[in-house]
Amino acid sequence: MEVTSVRRVRKRCLITLGSETLHIPADVYDERPLLPGDEIDPEEYDQWLLVRQFRPALNYAVSLLAQRPFAEKELEQRMRRIGYRPVTCELVIYKLNKYHLLNDREFARQWAASRVSRKLGPARIAQELRRKGVSPEDSVEALAALDGETVDGQALAVARKGFATARPGEDPRKTAQRVTAMLVRRGFSFEQARQAIRQLREEAGDNDETGAEP
Repeated sequence: MEVTSVRRVRKRCLITLGSETLHIPADVYDERPLLPGDEIDPEEYDQWLLVRQFRPALNYAVSLLAQRPFAEKELEQRMRRIGYRPVTCELVIYKLNKYHLLNDREFARQWAASRVSRKLGPARIAQELRRKGVSPEDSVEALAALDGETVDGQALAVARKGFATARPGEDPRKTAQRVTAMLVRRGFSFEQARQAIRQLREEAGDNDETGAEP
């Protein structure tokens, strides 16, 4: 495949091969400089890079995991972003899984529990896990492991805060609709929103069914 362009940007070199651009650390590029018009075998070049990239890529991945848990896909994206090749990322992730430093199932459970503590509901958490590349199976299992009372309690806390910001004289139905929308945006279901509003009404001793629920 022909190299169509080479650009040096700070400590990286951007090598364009057809429709793909390789992001290569400048010190690695300098070991084997390429110029526009050069022909290379992409697979052979990847193997050449693997020998030089694996150890720093592994160290980089471990340093990220020391800061917080990562999903496999998310970690790969971070490595790819700074120039590590797919074959290098694949080997790094294999090693991390082998030594139990990376586990999507456990990551999903930790992420779900953490996000609930930030007063986010199951739908929002599922969306975040999907964006991070967690499988549907691991996401469903993580959400099923959440404590229902905790989730309901967080929905109630969000609802209570929403009602506390009601303007004087605001129509109770309008307040309930606004709070319901707030809860849904944060990932709680309509049923969880209704339940939270119902509980607040009971706490306030309000038995008017028509004025407090959407």
